[in-house]
Amino acid sequence: MAPWLVVAAVAAAAPTLNLSYADARPVLDALRADLLPAQLRGPSAAALESTWPGWVVRRDAEIRARVERGDEDSVVTLLLFGVTFTSQPRYSFAAWASGRAPQGRPEDVVANDPIVKTRIADMVRGIALPGSSERLQFAKRVVERRGIDPATFLVEALKRMLREYDDYFKQSAPGATLFRDRGLSSDTSIYAAFAIDRSLSDVTSQGVLPAGSVRRAAVIGPGLDFTDKQEGIDFYPVQTIQPFALIDSLRRLRLAGPGGLQVTTYDLSPQVNQHIEGAIRQAESGRAYTLQLPRDSTQPWQEDLVAYWRRAGDRIGEAATPVEPPRGQNHIRMRAVRIGPDVVRAITPQDVNIVLQRPDLPDDQRFDLVIATNILIYYDVFEQSLALANITRMLRPGGLLLTNTPLFELPEIPIRAVGGTKANYMTGASDGVIWYLRE
Repeated sequence: MAPWLVVAAVAAAAPTLNLSYADARPVLDALRADLLPAQLRGPSAAALESTWPGWVVRRDAEIRARVERGDEDSVVTLLLFGVTFTSQPRYSFAAWASGRAPQGRPEDVVANDPIVKTRIADMVRGIALPGSSERLQFAKRVVERRGIDPATFLVEALKRMLREYDDYFKQSAPGATLFRDRGLSSDTSIYAAFAIDRSLSDVTSQGVLPAGSVRRAAVIGPGLDFTDKQEGIDFYPVQTIQPFALIDSLRRLRLAGPGGLQVTTYDLSPQVNQHIEGAIRQAESGRAYTLQLPRDSTQPWQEDLVAYWRRAGDRIGEAATPVEPPRGQNHIRMRAVRIGPDVVRAITPQDVNIVLQRPDLPDDQRFDLVIATNILIYYDVFEQSLALANITRMLRPGGLLLTNTPLFELPEIPIRAVGGTKANYMTGASDGVIWYLRE
């Protein structure tokens, strides 16, 4: 292995700072009053400065409470799409929205759709006896946290999620703050990794990031592949994808720096952070991490995505025997990559609310690259702008933020959009990643 490919292990995570009033003031001064929270519109600057620390603490607690709703969404996704606890076909939000499934209020759909009713009954039995299924074990914990019986929980959570999807499909032009009122979901899939790979290829070809320039990278909201919201694949272990996919892409494109690559993940979800911490503990004992890469052959993936699926992970691991799909899932194609402990140990997870917190980094430890996909869309313009202020302080001058959420550029925050990449997944499904350069 060439020296520039060696991945160095990260030491301790940096201390966390709450966003100060001084750092937030450019956002407060630049945004229109109607884009600010009501409680921050009236007070004078002096009054705001004195109350700001308390507001940050309260708002942090409110944002963190949304993680629980996101966990409930993950359980509902498992209910509708999972294939391991039921023989019922998967449910389709898109079919319901387009008229190919029973219509009416979400409550009526829940009450009358036989597939949903049977899936609920099957999942209630699975929660009662989850066995070794980590997904059903997680569902059991989420239900117990609510303190109600599983059937009632599943019906209520499903009704809420269907209403939210109904609102989504009714919007003619969904915006960059579309999910600002929803729970903070940790679910992810290979699509985000592919979009970032394409973006890194573009920024490399255009010289925005020179070869060997990335020594420190951060992933905000790395997420877990719990149950994909479109394809319902739940027969392999829960895993995280993006931190490993990022290292793989940086190596392939020769962006990884000669001094070794360090990756830090920032997430609010205890489930995500504990999963990565567990992987690191196993790596310290010499155990590899196996990444399962599914592909639903019935989905009309673009050739670029297929090609990415075939090569993903080949710069950080070796081919392994994949988990075999269960009966009735023969359309699922599987790859598996065994990732060595050295790569796993290059990752450091940290609990940070990027809207209101950031790591306290000395200048020589700021990031060359920050990734934030499918996370900033869960916040309004004000909170996105606070997050951008924090991310800017985390980046070195010339460092790059890649995100699929368009952000306000404020005069006093020195970061600007310099380009973008369109990643096509399949006909009618794509994503746009914007490149923001720290000045």
